[in-house]
Amino acid sequence: MSDAIKQQWNEAVKSWIVFVRSGKDYHREYLNGPALVRMVGSVEHRNVLDIACGEGYFARLFAKSGAEVTAIDISEAMIEAAKKEEERDSLGIRYLVADAASLNMLESESFDISLCYMALMDIPDYEATIAEVSRLLKRGGRFIILIPHPCFGTRVMDERMVAGWEERLREDGSEEYLYCQVGDYFQRHSFAIEWRKSDRLPSSFVTTSFHRTLSDYVNALTKYGLAVTRLDEPQPIEEGVRVHPSLKKCYRVPESLVIEATKVVR
Repeated sequence: MSDAIKQQWNEAVKSWIVFVRSGKDYHREYLNGPALVRMVGSVEHRNVLDIACGEGYFARLFAKSGAEVTAIDISEAMIEAAKKEEERDSLGIRYLVADAASLNMLESESFDISLCYMALMDIPDYEATIAEVSRLLKRGGRFIILIPHPCFGTRVMDERMVAGWEERLREDGSEEYLYCQVGDYFQRHSFAIEWRKSDRLPSSFVTTSFHRTLSDYVNALTKYGLAVTRLDEPQPIEEGVRVHPSLKKCYRVPESLVIEATKVVR
């Protein structure tokens, strides 16, 4: 499964770079990105590990804020793209191709902060990943996770939508978000996400995600000595709603969840 997921993201890299670096990922710009930055807080003189870093967006952001950043991703193509940006504008970021569930090349208790932005739900062995993060964090170190909200995120099962917004078109062609449905919450499953070519994405691609419950994530963190110390269910910043009115629905139902877990035992 990890090999298949790696190949999916390798194939997605060109379109993904345009999506992220052009600012067209407006959920990152106006909803989830600001929430992650708030939860992470100051990183000056901190050793930061970016899990599933993609093309390096947050690795660069936190390096510019004074962190010593190590960033890993399973996709060789994503790491190559990140390294090219590092060559163009050196920030001292160390990039590694690695499976987040097996990080033996990194020294135990060597990081103050680890973050995983919109990726833990795409990692097949999430428990092994959490175990590795716990090993790598110093005592008192923090793991910041941002994922689609397990309760309310859009999901497809058996080719039908079982969770997400019910929509209809208004007479002027705009979308009206009627209500958010939730079904089969306790049914753990994998599902394909179709990223379709649009004015935001230059080409289509498919990725794989895994639905787990909120208790799955919290219990796995606890199992490996990471105590949940803060939660956030982000709302969009006002500018984002003005520019992208569809974000207004996130004032009604949370789309994502930020978890801060602190290492309390070795």
